[in-house]
Amino acid sequence: MSSRSGFIASLVVTSLAIAAPAARADDPIKDIVDHEVPALKDGTKLAPADVEKALLAALARRNFDATIAAPGLITAKFSHGKHVIEVTLPYSDSAYSVRYLDSKFMDYNEKKQRIDDAYNEWIDGLDEHIQAQLEIALKRLKVSQKEAKKAAKVAAS
Repeated sequence: MSSRSGFIASLVVTSLAIAAPAARADDPIKDIVDHEVPALKDGTKLAPADVEKALLAALARRNFDATIAAPGLITAKFSHGKHVIEVTLPYSDSAYSVRYLDSKFMDYNEKKQRIDDAYNEWIDGLDEHIQAQLEIALKRLKVSQKEAKKAAKVAAS
């Protein structure tokens, strides 16, 4: 390879490396829509209050400032440096969602519904924590059901 073609190849690689972060920073907004709230094998569901507690715990763990806007609806704000995102979390005993509400310094494009890739990473991390908190709540429900059955057997004897 001549030095000229080597130089051109290095220019191409460098320009691709420079352009790559810009391409990643233009991701489609990832809303989490109607993720199922887990239930026990017998179909017993978590109470809406338990779903709310799980969501609030996950939001707190991921450093979101959360507010209960209405029954079945939480709004939350996350700040990282100058970057700010706001989301809504509608929920019930059977499903929850995490939806984009607003942002600052995240290169949001309303027409294309695109945003900085960090937004999707933060939402993915939040969703992992939500699922973990819902599993913890489900385990508590299972234990309380077992204890109630034991107590009923003792009372019947």
